[in-house]
Formats: sequence, structure tokens, C-alpha cells
Amino acid sequence: MKKLLPLILLTFLYGCSSFFYFPTKYFYADPKQHNVAYDDIDFKSTDGTDLHGWFMYDKSYEKDKKKKKKGLILFFHGNAQNITSHWLNLGWMVKDGYDIFIFDYRGYGLSKGQANQQGLNKDSIAALNWAHAKSKEYPKFIVYAQSLGGTVSMRAMKDIDFKSDIDLYVLDSTFSSYQDIAFDKLKNAGVFVALSPLAYILVSDEYGPYKNLDQFKMPILMIHGNKDVVVPYKFGEEIYKKLKTEKKWWWTVEDGSHTDVFHPKHLQYRAKFLDFLEKI
Repeated sequence: MKKLLPLILLTFLYGCSSFFYFPTKYFYADPKQHNVAYDDIDFKSTDGTDLHGWFMYDKSYEKDKKKKKKGLILFFHGNAQNITSHWLNLGWMVKDGYDIFIFDYRGYGLSKGQANQQGLNKDSIAALNWAHAKSKEYPKFIVYAQSLGGTVSMRAMKDIDFKSDIDLYVLDSTFSSYQDIAFDKLKNAGVFVALSPLAYILVSDEYGPYKNLDQFKMPILMIHGNKDVVVPYKFGEEIYKKLKTEKKWWWTVEDGSHTDVFHPKHLQYRAKFLDFLEKI
């Protein structure tokens, strides 16, 4: 078995998709059971692949005309499960006047196809186009991206021409190089540490966004837990240092793990974030 481990690892890395993508079709949590309304949104990726998402909102804003919507949030989720679990990260915001568009990459949830770097790039561009068109109905357009969602959204930013229309871009617990994160994982994987340099040979960084970080001019808020073992804190710091935008902020989530800034144990960040959005 020990002799087979290197071969298994090489196959694992060479396939690449199994290393970064863990999609499921399971329905985890229904927003309607949490008093969050949603509409199913079916749209197409730029290569024609059928994609699925949810447009989430609070019905009370339709009944009370005095209540005004504050903004639209496009949510790029992380690498596992699908929108039926990830919506919980931001779903609480609809009662505060923010509508949310969350979508599944190809291979996730009800979206067709199979996940890969090139495909997710096309999906991300399509989602940005859909949300941008919808955002014209709102006073603010916010893009919120977690973990792998941060990586794919940063790369997609290179391929859109409306970056200046984004009022705030939030990068939560993310990384900018597929090779670097793969190397870090192997370096800390005990028996596989000697094979860690292979990450720079077998893992593609063709769609790694580290090459275009200095092109972002929109306001950017970066969030990272200082106890994150999935995407270590240093990866967020590296991105922040490379950003050239005049408006950028860094939030350290004390004792925070991976993408848990708005979880119940960190409720103070919910109020902080809403207040931050009011001032943008």
C-alpha cells in the first residue's frame, strides 16, 4: 500500500479537479424554512453550459413600499457542496435590504457539466454579467467571494469591462495561486511532503488570478480568519499586499477558521459588515 501512495497522489494531482472541486447534488437547507424567499434562476455559461442559481430576497420589501432595497450581492461560494448549503453564509442579510444572487458552478447542484478551471472561469463571467445587468435596479452592487469563489472571481474580473461599476468587492478566506495552495497542502501532509514540489508541475495555474491582482481599482475588503487551516492566513496577506487599489481594507477574524466570519460565534461581524456597507 505504501508503494501505491505516490501513484495515487500523482493521479490525484494530475486530475486536478478532484483536488479543488467537491461538488454535490444534495439539498442541504431550504431558505424558505428560514423566512428567506428565493426564485430559481436558470442561465447559461459563456460556452452554453446550463447553470442554476437562486435570487434571494425578503418579501416584506414588496409589501412595504417605504422599505428600500440597499443593494444587490453576487455571491461566489467555496469549493464544496452547492448553493443549498452556502446560502446560509449571507442569507441573513436579506432582512436588512440586500438581495442576493448565488449560483452554482458547473457540476455543482443543478448546474450541468463538470468542474474545471476553464469552465469555472466561463461560469463566473456569466454570473457577473447576469448580476451586473440586474444591479442597475439597485443603489449598490457588491461582489462577495469566499475561498475558491474568491480565486475564480478574481480571474473572471480580467474578462469583464464593468469592474468600475462594482461598489465593493469582498474577498473572504481566499488564495490567488492553485499551485501555491497545492504545494502548501502537500508540504503539510506528512508522508507526501517530499512530493510537494510536484504541485508546480502537475497543477495548472493557467487561471490563477495572481497575475492580474494589480489591475483591480474597485474598493476591496479582505477578510481572513487567523486560525484558518484550509486556506492559511498568509495567502490572504499575500493578495492584500499586491492590491494596488486606493481603497482597500483588511479584517482579521480573531480565532476565526475558514469562511466563518458571520457564523454565530462571530456575530459582531454581521453588524460591523452592515455598518461598513452603509458607509461605502
